[in-house]
Amino acid sequence: MTLLSRLGWVGIAKESTQGTFLAPTFYLPVTKSDFNIEYTQLKDESYRANDTNLQGLYQGVGQTTASLELAAYPDCIGYLLRVIGPDTVTAGVSTTLSSSTTVGATSISTVATIPAGSTIAIDTSTSLEYAVTGTPSGSGPYTIPITTPAGGLTKSHSSAVTVISQTTHTFKQSTTVAKPTYSLVDYNVFETWGYPGTMLSEVGIKIDPKGMATLDAKVTGWIGSVQTGLAAPTFTSVQPMLGWQWAMTNAGSSSTRGLSYDLTLKRDIDAIHASNGSQQPRQVFSGVLDADIKYKAIYESDADYNLYLQALQTSPTSAVLTQPVTAGGASLALTTTTPGWSKGGYDKGGTYVTADFEISGIYNTSDAGAIQAVLKNWVTSAY
Repeated sequence: MTLLSRLGWVGIAKESTQGTFLAPTFYLPVTKSDFNIEYTQLKDESYRANDTNLQGLYQGVGQTTASLELAAYPDCIGYLLRVIGPDTVTAGVSTTLSSSTTVGATSISTVATIPAGSTIAIDTSTSLEYAVTGTPSGSGPYTIPITTPAGGLTKSHSSAVTVISQTTHTFKQSTTVAKPTYSLVDYNVFETWGYPGTMLSEVGIKIDPKGMATLDAKVTGWIGSVQTGLAAPTFTSVQPMLGWQWAMTNAGSSSTRGLSYDLTLKRDIDAIHASNGSQQPRQVFSGVLDADIKYKAIYESDADYNLYLQALQTSPTSAVLTQPVTAGGASLALTTTTPGWSKGGYDKGGTYVTADFEISGIYNTSDAGAIQAVLKNWVTSAY
């Protein structure tokens, strides 16, 4: 029977031991995925007194390569940002309401205090709503003003329901923390394939104000095999980040000239085949990081162009995506504190003049590498 491809799904789990398969702990809502098991083909082209070149073909060592594409869902992004380095978690506040609230309430009462300016989630399921807080008062229970939404809360909530503020995930490079490996699962509708020991080799983050922000990733891992008995998938319900939520900063100044931002994070990955008596790799090994940006902007000022012409590397370049509070309020900041503007030029070929630039992250102590990423969302554990 012909199978409907949209019934397929992809799952992921971070491994504790490279190559030891784990069932998925999270499911990636991909728009495209390709998995390929690649074997080295060993050809016997010996001379055997006949008129044929190929005398035998043997299967050598193998590995899996895969590519994924998906929208920038705030709870998915962290898995791919691990190509940079470890996730340092700054926990948010977790408390409960001390009393019930009504629609339009401009403050809440909580057991624990919440810092001013926090984005919070109140309640769960269909009663969930997001808000931004003002300056707290009291000594317990605490009175927490609601500054956003401007008209107060949009739902009523019972006493004792949960109130949490966002968790901050900071991704920086590290020479001492091992790069993670993942078990990926690809259900192709006919059967379920598990691919252990996969490591990120390339991650792309693309921002265009006219569309959704998107992610793509390439991985290399161990030879996959068919898996059985896995649980049915469940998918994120959070909204993806959208291109119009992008704010750009160059040379310390906010810019509304940005037309597109395309970041590529890349590491050379080797599947090392050694004396382990197996077609599987001994290990998958990660090299150093390159962080490269392609940036397109409206050319109505030479501010961006001068960063290239004058080889200025002392002013950070930062792209920030911030969701409206009503959409969850998650944010992602991508910062290259020491950017090298390696290519630039203007283009008069369109309706209006634009400029294209290529920017590479240079090692610096602030980023502890070429780039750092700060993700604020509602995932409380480290990626």
